[in-house]
Amino acid sequence: MYLVDFCREDGSAEVQLGQTRVMGIVTAKFVQPYRDRPNEGTLAIYPEFSPMADPSFEAGRSGESAVELGRIIDRGLRESRAVDTESLCIVAGKLVWAIRIDILILDNGGNLVDAANIAALAALMTFRRPECSLGGEDGQEVIIHPPEVIIPESWH
Repeated sequence: MYLVDFCREDGSAEVQLGQTRVMGIVTAKFVQPYRDRPNEGTLAIYPEFSPMADPSFEAGRSGESAVELGRIIDRGLRESRAVDTESLCIVAGKLVWAIRIDILILDNGGNLVDAANIAALAALMTFRRPECSLGGEDGQEVIIHPPEVIIPESWH
């Protein structure tokens, strides 16, 4: 059985692949960019293995399996260019979006890598980064616009 459930919340999806169930949740926040990449936002993957999903998982500890799963998903997203990190730049050298993908293992029935990759991609597909513009007296204040507000092209 293969099922992708796009959840009601933007940026989240649940995947069932056989007996394995995984949820992906995408969030974003403002951060300062890395010095060596002042025009790029960041992407981070955080797998969470719960003992409820599999008794071999330890509570509160990221074991080697979680680290390896995070690396595999990260490598796949970066090499496929599923996320354009340059488009996450708000003010070069000062402010960028940091995208975080939480991968929650709900049931481990095998084939965890495939289910987690699909969950990460499905969650990214539903994620809507808020539009923002610069304003204020000095022109450096970031204004976040609600999703229903349409931003004129001249503001981009």
